[in-house]
Amino acid sequence: MKRAHRGPVAALAAAGIAMVVVCGCGGSPAVTGDAVPRVNEHVPADLDITFRWLPGPVLDLFGPEGTFVRAYVESFELADAGRSTTWGYHGFVAASPSNIDSMIAAYPPDVSADRPGVGTAIFTGLRRLDDGDWTRIVLCRHGFRSVRDGPGNGSSWTSRTDAPRPVEIDFRRVGAGPPKVKSGTKRTPDGEVFGDWHTTRVDFAAIYPTPTADQNACAAMVSSGVPQRAPAHGGQPWPSLTPSPGWSATSLL
Repeated sequence: MKRAHRGPVAALAAAGIAMVVVCGCGGSPAVTGDAVPRVNEHVPADLDITFRWLPGPVLDLFGPEGTFVRAYVESFELADAGRSTTWGYHGFVAASPSNIDSMIAAYPPDVSADRPGVGTAIFTGLRRLDDGDWTRIVLCRHGFRSVRDGPGNGSSWTSRTDAPRPVEIDFRRVGAGPPKVKSGTKRTPDGEVFGDWHTTRVDFAAIYPTPTADQNACAAMVSSGVPQRAPAHGGQPWPSLTPSPGWSATSLL
């Protein structure tokens, strides 16, 4: 199988531009949801985010692949918001390409200590490619976000739905695989969730050259699990939705 790989400089440059556009969006749920408590959860203060994964034929959310992809994509988003790979789940750096720090730096976040965000990221499998122990998973990322307009608790919030975009992750299945996990109420996992598997490439905004076929497919995707609401400005952020399927409250080690 011939694998398509974009040049690293072009891909990173496009990704940085893409994230400036995409992260200028935030949003709200068409379904009700309460903000999830942050007690003992490893989430940057700048972005109070939860993750929801919609089931489908591309990715078994409860198998080893589902564990790995969920953990890696969530870790990347948290690391981007916190501006450090230390916000990734245990084993994130070991499961990443050697240039993971520069990859994180290429995706500038739209939140900061003075302008924190609240929201939910929603992922759905779009397609996959398999070649021996190598796999590419293409996801569609939807979601919503509220960003505070300035410092201080009295500031207002701007809330919008995120522009849908494809996310690509390439990985190799080597050594011991990730554990199978059960659904749970925790937003982040305990213990090691990557096994010995290794990510060889990740494109968190795969929209170059724009628009790609995957970008169009994600934009056309209609699902009851993806809430939609008109942009708003007010005194409170739209509440995050509960994690789904979430992570087990017990250690995975």
